[in-house]
Amino acid sequence: MTVPHHDDPGCLGLDLLVGLAAPLWLVGADGLVVWLNEAAAGLIDLPALDRQTVLRVQANAAASAALARCRDSGRPGRATVALQAGDRVRIDDLDVRVTRAPARLSASSPPLLLLEATADRAARQEMARLTEQLVALSYAYPDLRFELRRDGTILDFATASPTELNIPAERFLNGRAQEVLPDPAGAQLDEALARLSAEEPVVGFEFTLPAPSSNQSDATFEARLVALMDGDRVLCSVRNVSERVRAEREARQSHARLLDAIESVAEGFVLFDADDRLVLCNQRYQDLFSDCRDELTPGTRFEPLLRETSAHGLYHLSPEEAEAWVEQRLELHRKGGPAMEVQLSNGRWMRIEERRTSDGGTVGVRTDITDLKHRALELAAARDAAEQANRRKSDYVHHLSHELRTPLNAVMGFAQILRDEVMGPLTNPRYREAAAQIVTAGDYMLELINNLLDLARIEAGKMELYEEASDLTSLIDVTFAMMAARADAAEVALGCDVGADVPSLYGDPTMIRQMLTNLVGNALKFTPPGGRITVAAHRNGDGTLTLSVRDTGRGMTPEQIPLALTAFSQAHDRMTTDEVGTGLGLPLTCAQVALHGGRLDIDSAPGQGTTVRLTFPADRVGVEERVC
Repeated sequence: MTVPHHDDPGCLGLDLLVGLAAPLWLVGADGLVVWLNEAAAGLIDLPALDRQTVLRVQANAAASAALARCRDSGRPGRATVALQAGDRVRIDDLDVRVTRAPARLSASSPPLLLLEATADRAARQEMARLTEQLVALSYAYPDLRFELRRDGTILDFATASPTELNIPAERFLNGRAQEVLPDPAGAQLDEALARLSAEEPVVGFEFTLPAPSSNQSDATFEARLVALMDGDRVLCSVRNVSERVRAEREARQSHARLLDAIESVAEGFVLFDADDRLVLCNQRYQDLFSDCRDELTPGTRFEPLLRETSAHGLYHLSPEEAEAWVEQRLELHRKGGPAMEVQLSNGRWMRIEERRTSDGGTVGVRTDITDLKHRALELAAARDAAEQANRRKSDYVHHLSHELRTPLNAVMGFAQILRDEVMGPLTNPRYREAAAQIVTAGDYMLELINNLLDLARIEAGKMELYEEASDLTSLIDVTFAMMAARADAAEVALGCDVGADVPSLYGDPTMIRQMLTNLVGNALKFTPPGGRITVAAHRNGDGTLTLSVRDTGRGMTPEQIPLALTAFSQAHDRMTTDEVGTGLGLPLTCAQVALHGGRLDIDSAPGQGTTVRLTFPADRVGVEERVC
């Protein structure tokens, strides 16, 4: 009997059962299926266009008796049957519930039976079908494939390259897979099977097998085990992933080399992604922002990070400047532009350079340019010093020509008077005054030239010291003897304050006396009549020795002291004083004491007088010979 189409509305009124989820078959007394619903057709995998296929229910003796009882008595029962489509058995051992249908094909035909398959049976059948499809599909892949029992027994295997594992193919024909595969693969497979038994549906692992020869590389394989739905079998696939592993290893090595290179650069390096989130930064970058190190975590956005570092006072900016600088910095970050330079709060300088990457990110370099800034300042100072030296040279020439012109004019003038006998015969006593003026002018020029040459030799490093242990009291007495006439003429008293315990000073005695002569001479120029000049010497607590000249003269302002130490300069306006000088005395004295490793200091105030102190190092005090 052929199967009627179930959409036929006149087919025994069964159209209401078509959409039920339970598989249903209507079977005649001869076992032919006269109707089935969609669920039943799907269970036996009957194509929708193949509904003319003859379906027959096959039953053994027990099942036939159960079917007959239900047909005769009308009481429902259960039976295990098979379904055959044409000459092929579609389902074997189908458990069904049997019910007598309330209709017949005809008045004389026996009642029809309605067979209903249990839902779990349908699910098991579907699982079995999918399992077999999975097994069949696995044959299409090039991987080495094993079909195993749960204990590892090999049921079947297939491979496109049986020599990849370096195992003869015949060894796969019998035995257990974990015993066929070499260690460590065998032990790992045994562990994976145990995990499958512990209800893990899929287990994977990798193993490496040594190369069969020295000119080959070790091979890495990836194994994956899937528990099939029948609960007893396992599908195991083994794939050679050596190329992938090698590529991943090389990628990791390249990545590590890149990170190492980034860490090795002297500049701070930082990378932000297209969403302006921090990707990575090197240690140098973290060191530059050490006060905000906790903020330098991947994922942090640039603008909050910038504002946080600014709020922490990382940059040497006033509160009024900070916000404007942050906006300028954001503009550079977003649009790019020339490098920026900023001073940090710790005094160091940093250059900021940023470029856009092809994916929209930002790569930045932070360079510590503190040394460059210092060198630039040093170069500027050297340039200023050179310019100042050039100006000083010009000033030297100007002042020297001025200082020499006046006495030379005097010499030339008085010499002409003598030559031309302007005042009569040379026996005239007035010619003595002219000769005296010539001598005075000559002495002035000689002192000027000697001081200038001494200063030049000291600055050129060509002045030699003829050192010995010098008695300061004796040097002061000699100086006073030389200056006594000038002091008497100026009505200025000279005094000495040198204790008996003051030791000798190891140095050039001639140069020390010259220093005293210059200082006492300067003091005489600016000390009014009735004043006093005192030369003192004492040893300091640190072992140094100080030789000082103190006067009660007109004194100087703090602004005048640097002028007094500058060659050819005068602290006092020549229009306000009768005293004249070369302007080289104090600069020369300062250079001479520096040549002895000492220093010159001046304390002065208007109307309070001036004290000039020469301080000599401790290794020159109280020694007969200096150890260098």
